[in-house]
Amino acid sequence: MLKKVLFIFLILTCSFAKAQKDSTVTSPIPSDTLSKQKKETNQNSPALGDVFKPKISLGTGMLSFHGDLYAKHYQAPWTGRIGYDLNISQRLFKSLQLNFNVLFGKLGANEWVNGRQENFQSEIRAGGLSLMYDFGNFIPDKYRIRPWISVGVNSFEFLSKTDLFDRYGNQYYYWNDGSIKNMDESSPTASLAVNINRDYVYETDIRERNKDGFGKYQERAWAFPVGAGALMKVTDRIDFKIGFQYYFTTTDYVDGITNNSIGTRSGTKQKDNFVYTSFALQYDLVLKKKGKGDTLPDGYFDNIDWLAIDNDDYDGDGVRDWDDKCHGTPKGVKVDTNGCPFDDDNDGVANHEDDELASPQGIEVNMKGVALTDEYWQNWYNMYMDSGSVAKTERIENFYAAKKDSAGNSNQVNNASKEDRLYTVELARYTGPVPNDEMAYLLSIGDVVSTVLDDNSTVLYTAGTYKEIQNAIKRRDGFIAEGNKNAKVGYFKNGKLISISDDELNQLVASASGTNQATNETGFANDENEFAKGDIVYRVQLGAYKNRISREVFKNAGSVVELKTDDNYFRYATKGFRTIEDAANSKANLVLEGYGDAFITAYKDGKRIPMSATKATMETNEKEDINKIESFSSVDKSLVSFKIQLGALRRAGSNDMEEKTKDLEGLEKQSTGSGMIRYTAGTFNDYSKADKYRQELADKGFIEAFVIAVFKGEVISIQEAQELLK
Repeated sequence: MLKKVLFIFLILTCSFAKAQKDSTVTSPIPSDTLSKQKKETNQNSPALGDVFKPKISLGTGMLSFHGDLYAKHYQAPWTGRIGYDLNISQRLFKSLQLNFNVLFGKLGANEWVNGRQENFQSEIRAGGLSLMYDFGNFIPDKYRIRPWISVGVNSFEFLSKTDLFDRYGNQYYYWNDGSIKNMDESSPTASLAVNINRDYVYETDIRERNKDGFGKYQERAWAFPVGAGALMKVTDRIDFKIGFQYYFTTTDYVDGITNNSIGTRSGTKQKDNFVYTSFALQYDLVLKKKGKGDTLPDGYFDNIDWLAIDNDDYDGDGVRDWDDKCHGTPKGVKVDTNGCPFDDDNDGVANHEDDELASPQGIEVNMKGVALTDEYWQNWYNMYMDSGSVAKTERIENFYAAKKDSAGNSNQVNNASKEDRLYTVELARYTGPVPNDEMAYLLSIGDVVSTVLDDNSTVLYTAGTYKEIQNAIKRRDGFIAEGNKNAKVGYFKNGKLISISDDELNQLVASASGTNQATNETGFANDENEFAKGDIVYRVQLGAYKNRISREVFKNAGSVVELKTDDNYFRYATKGFRTIEDAANSKANLVLEGYGDAFITAYKDGKRIPMSATKATMETNEKEDINKIESFSSVDKSLVSFKIQLGALRRAGSNDMEEKTKDLEGLEKQSTGSGMIRYTAGTFNDYSKADKYRQELADKGFIEAFVIAVFKGEVISIQEAQELLK
């Protein structure tokens, strides 16, 4: 079929050229009149010498499916599969050209909607003719960009297959909990089922499978593409072309599903159409004759000293630019034969910038070349503690405002001196689930803070931060009067809460009374940041997950409270807000940061209350179920991705890694906090696809490559990423 279409195209173009030539062989019109007519005619049609001026273009793009699969029966172009096109064009008139084109690529879709699991991938081969109109009679030639529209006819073939088995021959069974098993969920031995992963190898021919009894239907059809786009002139002979073409077809068998399919497989009456979104480079095959002014004047290069250019040394380091691999070396710095500054200890920091010229081998260094040893970190810590950076105010809104560790957990104040202690009130600590009533009680305390202790299982809940011991005692007594008999005063030291006995409290109060008086701050409503008994506390709910999520995921949300529910879900909420306006502003900011499904809840007097009972204006009449705790994630899943890290981290300028990855597609380099460079390749929204690519890279020699997860540019654990994507 493609050969027939090509033959027709050649016949048409040759006939058109011959007709143009024959019309000018003899002419009874005088030569001066003929010249005048030619001049007028050339304004609207090609010159005689330009009759046959073919252009060829090569393009690539995305093929997306529009058929029986998916709830909307449409696939977004950026989720499609790659296609390639070859196009040969011949201009017929100033604004109209005839195109012969061929298209190769793959169509595919994977559906899991309303209990139906269908997938397919089809090899597409198409060829045909089209007419393209580029508005040349309206847009002057001086403009480098012009739009175009097209319409055509194509013949295409398709070979469709589906993925029903994994690489070991196990059939996929889709369970209601979202997993894929090796046996049916209703099987008597379903308890023995194990999880399997799709290999995305489409091994089963859909027509040969004959699932719906359609028989040996034709795997070829006609398509009628309608397109639009823009053409940008790069040079006189090269154009850049972008386009969008919608292919209306005459078949409904591309995905193997029609409105006559059996049971849940039944599709729509619509034909299986597809979209090709592409960009291409178009090249003019016919050289233009050089006109006057197209060449440089004689002798233009006569006075140029080519030898001086070849031996130029811009940075004056003794290595000519042609051989210099480190341009711009500072004056006076010694360099090697490649023009690069010496690095005697091989730590990635040149000698002239290195504050430690003999760093130990194998130890990471900072940007100044100083080894990050235990002694270095101890000195850094001592300097930090002596710098006066510990908060000195009487009240801190929450412990996170004082100091946090690298995981985002509050360490409070590590200085154990009595003068610099910040006191707080311990409310409760849990190593397991928090009962629902206790959860509501804690969330109704406006300044409650959760801290995960060193054992990574115990969560400590505290309220208030006070410099004066009297204020902490008053706050504790208030909690005891409300019924929390376990409330006690303490302070943080090296990340641990040190509880203070009653005897020590009396001694501290006695010593404090001789030097100062308690302030007015009692932990109750004395300013706009405090909460009084009976106040409504608003919070923004961030998510409930089966596994614990690190605070880095919610670092844009400020102080975050963590609670483990009775059904073993980890629930996260923001700090408390006194007004619905403040809570709404916080939610709006979180939505912009990628937490689109965050929502507001309200608490009062130790209980959760419906939003309708507050001053909030409700946009829905749906009744809020305040007793129902569901798992959810507010995180935008598009912000979570998987990448392949190519082995261990390397220092900047590591030539072996640069050389090894120079031809690798999708390579990214990211600086880490220690001055190292992280090399990654690929970006995937599915772990199995990332792991498949990791194996491909391992086969290419990257045997140390492994999968990492990224959220908003920051590395998180694979478990956290999979939890956020559920």
